[in-house]
Amino acid sequence: MAKAIDHQALINEARHGFASLLCTDHGLAMLLGYEAQPPCPEFNPAAANKLLGDNGWVKGADGVRTRGGERLEFEYSTNAAGEPNRIDVEAILQRNMQAIGIKLDIENPPPGTFFASLPKGKASPPTGAISGRYDIAEFGSGFTYDPDDALMLACDQIPPNGTGSNWDFYCNQTLDTLYQQEQATADPGARQMFFKLIHQIYLTEFPFIVLYSPTELSIVRKGTHNVQPSPITRDAVNIWEWWCDGGKC
Repeated sequence: MAKAIDHQALINEARHGFASLLCTDHGLAMLLGYEAQPPCPEFNPAAANKLLGDNGWVKGADGVRTRGGERLEFEYSTNAAGEPNRIDVEAILQRNMQAIGIKLDIENPPPGTFFASLPKGKASPPTGAISGRYDIAEFGSGFTYDPDDALMLACDQIPPNGTGSNWDFYCNQTLDTLYQQEQATADPGARQMFFKLIHQIYLTEFPFIVLYSPTELSIVRKGTHNVQPSPITRDAVNIWEWWCDGGKC
């Protein structure tokens, strides 16, 4: 699936250019965690088709692949409230997956209920997607000043444990050890080494797929000066240094 996603189309069509390519969870704004040249999957639908075929997934008359009674059809949900671009993202991904024999059934919950449903989410059976359940959930995530990302996938963060942010219900003891090691050191070089090893697991096992790094937009009134938006705290990062023509903003 990672090989079949046209990330540039997501950026150009869904985000209208206001995003950049990214395949890990640490964007350019992170002084630690960001990796300039991670081993990102290549956009190659032909290779994705071959990989699926070589592993016994055969396209049926409807173009959807099956193997041993299982069907590559998944329930796909996102929080589209206030984010109309996510509807465009869904359409592009649906098209990308169709090209390799995977069917995505889009079932977006009502506004305000998406995140509340994630910890209680129940996957559809292998025989077909069912409305109200999710197999694939799309949402945005970010960090504050520290790049520690254990909340996302650590075994002890599977709901209802911890903060319950491991909505993938993914558990990898090797990954947990790396989380503990990066948390235990204050040395930037050592932490970055651990983050690179963490990324290697993400880009080998794919517990999630990063679509892009969105560009946050800021608008200020004419006559307002020295506003420096932050990718972490947004617009108020240097509010004490703003100044306005005539003292009025």
